[in-house]
Amino acid sequence: MIPCAALAVVGLCQVPVAADPVATSLVTFTTLGTNSGPIPNASRAEPANLIRLGDQTIVVDVGDGAAGQLARAGVNLGQVRTIFISHLHFDHTGGLFGLLGERYQAGYGGELTIYGPPGTKQLIDGLLLGMQPGIVVSATIRGPAPPSEGKDIKVIEIGDGANVAIGTLTVTAAANTHYSTLPPPEQGSVRPLSLSFRFDAPGRSIVYTGDTGPSENVERLCQGADLLVSEIMDPVAALAAIKASRPDLPDFVLKIVESHFRSEHLAPIEVGLLAQRCGAKALVLTHDAIADDAIPAARDKIAASYKGPITFAKDVDSF
Repeated sequence: MIPCAALAVVGLCQVPVAADPVATSLVTFTTLGTNSGPIPNASRAEPANLIRLGDQTIVVDVGDGAAGQLARAGVNLGQVRTIFISHLHFDHTGGLFGLLGERYQAGYGGELTIYGPPGTKQLIDGLLLGMQPGIVVSATIRGPAPPSEGKDIKVIEIGDGANVAIGTLTVTAAANTHYSTLPPPEQGSVRPLSLSFRFDAPGRSIVYTGDTGPSENVERLCQGADLLVSEIMDPVAALAAIKASRPDLPDFVLKIVESHFRSEHLAPIEVGLLAQRCGAKALVLTHDAIADDAIPAARDKIAASYKGPITFAKDVDSF
């Protein structure tokens, strides 16, 4: 007998959905990739996350290598029915092409809905167009692609204050300050939007900041959250690392980078203030630009304001 997993390659059967290893009665958050991006890291994957609640499997940001990180978490691509994108920086979207292409080639069907800020549809349309040469080659084993190929992928662009219901899970989006230092958009164009998300389920609420600097809007979003999953960066250390690794960069570029780090990301002190003002019951740090030997000092800076439990996440940790 030919294994179903082999037949899936030619679209003749579906690989059975694996049993969810996480308790189905409680919404959980898995940090698939915890690197701060966009420079690849030997020990951390690019930013990607996983929400699980019952039979709901939701990916939140899709950094490079996300498909492999999902496999590490025990999730096959056929289980993923919903994706949320916080913003369109490449370190948060670089794994989309692999996820969509491998999903197609393995023969997984069913609707996939992708939510993200304005520009997400253009991104997905471009990726689907880029898949066409691979789809033509796959015709040798799967037959010609039907005219409806890709129609099962639905893109919904959302903005500040958007609410999405997925079963018993409610997702709320809030604009943050990650693009605050960009110049005003040219006439006729739209200013890029970066979103934070709140996931409310029966018995538990989780807030994911995505990439942001200090933001009153994010503070309002995370009021009373059971779990706050926040980015973190030490702008001084991060800038020093860039200067050491990229001595070719001119001073004006370094000034732009420094302004971005200070205004559009959260230093440890700011993370602590955010968690304290939210009244978050627990704090998890991801998108982590803090060196391992600097974590104790960063933890102390957070704890100066926030007295709850603090965890620096590793790849494929679940909370």
